[in-house]
Amino acid sequence: MEIDKKRIEDAIIQQVANDLISNENLFDRARHAFDARIEKLWTDVAEKRLRSEIELAITDGLEREYCKVDSFGQQKGEKTTIRAELEKQISGYWNTTVDRQGKPSSGYGAEVTRAEWMMTQLVAADFKGEMKQHVINLAGALKDKLRGELHETVNRLLSETFYVKSFGDQSKDRRDKSITHPPQMPSA
Repeated sequence: MEIDKKRIEDAIIQQVANDLISNENLFDRARHAFDARIEKLWTDVAEKRLRSEIELAITDGLEREYCKVDSFGQQKGEKTTIRAELEKQISGYWNTTVDRQGKPSSGYGAEVTRAEWMMTQLVAADFKGEMKQHVINLAGALKDKLRGELHETVNRLLSETFYVKSFGDQSKDRRDKSITHPPQMPSA
């Protein structure tokens, strides 16, 4: 007797397919397992491959040589790359001399490069913020100290003016003139 492996595999596959379709719980489990496997394959293989292809395309695009042409299609200048042109543009932007408002200037007066101007602006803004916070902290401390001193001064003046121990004075342990000490009786 000869065993037909192909027929056995087909029968098993057919039986599994029938069981999956007829058993809803088993079908959902199988679908989640397939989805998880496909997601893993996507993450492990396709996403990495796509990322490397995109990086390669960007690098090739930035490094491909070209030559500028005029409006008639005639070559104008030497061959260059997009990366070299971007570097030239960026360098030119930061090395441009600017006036006090950060606008490009013609070269008269005390101009600085845009990079120096920007750093000056950032440092000045940071310094301004720090100084503002210190002034606020100092004003708050001064206000609290002044409030305490005024409170103590008013209490002292009231106690010196009125030699009566008030209800508010009774709650505090004060040793000032507002406390009346009756003369002591001579002891016998």
